[in-house]
Amino acid sequence: MNEPQITALVAEMFGREPLSVVHQPFGHCSVTYAVALPGRSVMVRTNTDPKVFATTQRNLAILSALGLPVPQVIAADFTLSRYPFAWMILDKIPGCDLRYALGAMTFAQMTQLAGQIVEFQRRVTALPQGSGYGYVGIGEPGPYASWWELIQPEATLHETDVLLAECQRRVQRQYRELEATLRTAPPLCFLDDITVKNVIIQDGVLQGLIDFDCVCYGDPLYWLALTATGVVSDVGMRALFYVDELKRLWGLDAEQERTLALYSATMALDFLHRFAASETPEWKARMEAAVEQWLTLAEQQ
Repeated sequence: MNEPQITALVAEMFGREPLSVVHQPFGHCSVTYAVALPGRSVMVRTNTDPKVFATTQRNLAILSALGLPVPQVIAADFTLSRYPFAWMILDKIPGCDLRYALGAMTFAQMTQLAGQIVEFQRRVTALPQGSGYGYVGIGEPGPYASWWELIQPEATLHETDVLLAECQRRVQRQYRELEATLRTAPPLCFLDDITVKNVIIQDGVLQGLIDFDCVCYGDPLYWLALTATGVVSDVGMRALFYVDELKRLWGLDAEQERTLALYSATMALDFLHRFAASETPEWKARMEAAVEQWLTLAEQQ
């Protein structure tokens, strides 16, 4: 798909030519465009695999009914009959991803946002528990038999960096100690990717949540860990106040704090493994310091 195809699609749907069509540089598998029309703006999400969008509309309908500020689907077609891709047109929520706004937000704004996000996650975790674990549409059976099966770390060490290899060994030891707990974690429904992305902010205030092709069934602390890792990676240490507020409002006990720290160390090590070669020395040092801090907390008995 490309801009002329999206222009033709939008013109066909709205009966008027768009003022602009801009490819958005995010998304792991779908290709998204921001489209300006006279008097309104929309987002067009596309994918050559229709299965990616199989449960998206239903997920959005359920989340909207729970009171979450998600976009409305204006039109969609997954047949590939008119265009060589599945597509969805949604209302555009004004603002930017949290990663671009959090550094300038006040602590009061961070606290307000943390309260909203925790409340939304609480509503989602109150949905019926899943039959299986993993990333699926709301109410769909998960592909894994246990949470442990999904998140257990690989036994093979991939790191050539001596420090990171030792951190990976420490991570594996902690997973072995927590294995019994992780094997019995209930399959709670949670929004896995409302982290430093997919949370849309304008002037320090939440405007909406986006990107719900799937949810996750398992331990919601995984979302909190990914948020913490994303904050350290993309924003900076000052913004960890937002994570602290998420933790405070979630109400973690000592075992959950330890589990969260282990998840966070695991994700930060993964970031280092994948991105260190293309990042700055300052970024690498920041991530390594976070790994050490989280591992030290996870190792506390």
